[in-house]
Amino acid sequence: MYDVTVIEYLTSIEADHRKKHGQFFTENRVARFMVGWILQHKCPALYDPAFGLGAFYFAAKDIGYICDFSGSEIDAKILSHFHASSGTEHCSIELLDYLSKWGQCHSAIICNPPYMRFQKFEGRDQVLQKFSSALGIRLSGYTNISSAFLVKSISELTPQGRLAYIMPLEFLNTGYGTIVKRYLLENGSIKAIIKIECEREVFADATTSVGIILFEKSYSNTPVNFYLVRTIGALTGLFDNAPLRSVALDELQPDEKWLKYFESDSHAVAFKNLVPIAKYGTFSRGIVTGANEYFALSISNARSIGLRSDEVVPCVTKSTQIKSRIFTQAHLDALIDSDVPALLLNVQSNPSLEAKNYLEEGEKRGFQNRYLTKTRKPWYKLERRSPSPLWFGVFSRGCFKVIRNHSNALNLTCFHGFSPNIFCNRYIDHLFLYFLSNAGRTVLSMNMRKYGNALNKFEPNDLNKAMCPSFDWLDRISRSDIQEELAYISSDGKLSEHGEAMFSGLIESTPNKSLNTDGQKRRFALLLPAG
Repeated sequence: MYDVTVIEYLTSIEADHRKKHGQFFTENRVARFMVGWILQHKCPALYDPAFGLGAFYFAAKDIGYICDFSGSEIDAKILSHFHASSGTEHCSIELLDYLSKWGQCHSAIICNPPYMRFQKFEGRDQVLQKFSSALGIRLSGYTNISSAFLVKSISELTPQGRLAYIMPLEFLNTGYGTIVKRYLLENGSIKAIIKIECEREVFADATTSVGIILFEKSYSNTPVNFYLVRTIGALTGLFDNAPLRSVALDELQPDEKWLKYFESDSHAVAFKNLVPIAKYGTFSRGIVTGANEYFALSISNARSIGLRSDEVVPCVTKSTQIKSRIFTQAHLDALIDSDVPALLLNVQSNPSLEAKNYLEEGEKRGFQNRYLTKTRKPWYKLERRSPSPLWFGVFSRGCFKVIRNHSNALNLTCFHGFSPNIFCNRYIDHLFLYFLSNAGRTVLSMNMRKYGNALNKFEPNDLNKAMCPSFDWLDRISRSDIQEELAYISSDGKLSEHGEAMFSGLIESTPNKSLNTDGQKRRFALLLPAG
């Protein structure tokens, strides 16, 4: 529910401008909930680091707050729109970049920070350096802007001060989020983390998980409460109900994934006879070209340019190019013959005259100055990769994509590729079947990053740390069973009932006599993690 000011802004300001500044507007009921929590404590002044159109200012006025409200805003256009359409009683907003001004102190901070990747933020290196010098922490280059805002705001709170942020919750499950979570734990008390399942009601264009962080600059041993709301209306009277999880501080590890605490299943998972996938090898991201439109070629493109056969390599460039679970050399040949971009420019030493001409054309079009290409020498040199026997889809909605690759094709970043170690070669098919099974999907989903609109993502290390059966477990599956399942998958695209039962039984059986009764009850195959 947006007011007239927001609707007018959305209809008058182009989407590219809003995207450039990472602008998503706070729904009125959410703003009132956040302001209400802040004002439970006596609050002489409120500060909003990303003021926008003043959602929290108006919410405070609605509640009857008449003390000083101040803030900052980097976008002159949106601030001009606010001043033209609204009064500014008890309100002082500076036009500045919040991340560039340090040394402030505030008794209460409330914010809907801009959302954009750090890679798209101008002056990123200077911002990272300032965090290092001012706070003594080194933020990852993958940190998004909203998480940077959060850390800076926590550093500016006065003792007993309160903070309420509505922001993407992806940092709870990412590598870069470790430093953010540690900073939260070490610099005060996390009063609540509220995950909003109806993210489209809050941010219409949301493609990430959304939640509210409630924080106080005080120190206590009280547990952190995790709440899950499925409608905005559920925020009313939220704290009259028990949280979904209440987790003791000594159980909250910053290097673990915290989104698991929003799972509603009451069971726990026993990790008996399971090992990390990294015991078998490693997943790594696909090749990054920096300019797919230049490097990815169809067979007709390559022929018209006049490239030699050794100046291109077969490569799957889009996830949609793969139609079957098992990808063979015949599938690759058919893909290339269909004239889709399934070849990758791979110019080595002694390029042909035609290749030189194509490279010169690329330089005329400025491809050598792209973000990635300008760091390579020469700019067209690609990363070294070998064909991976297993491909794992990066993004998914519902069922994630696992491919057994028998071709000599490389892959771009649409897939993560698996490189087996010397102990794993005989287990490639075992792992493939395990990944396809219900049991395997349940286990792997524990390491999945969950975003808005049911979008899920795996990073390579998410997969490397995920659990799978040990060598001894997999040795129990006969080669004949493997071959039968591969044949079934080739025709039906999934495991047979026998194959599912094979893995279910493999995981549920308990050959270890020391496993107690409780452990036997926590059977693995069909259980979701509780946290």
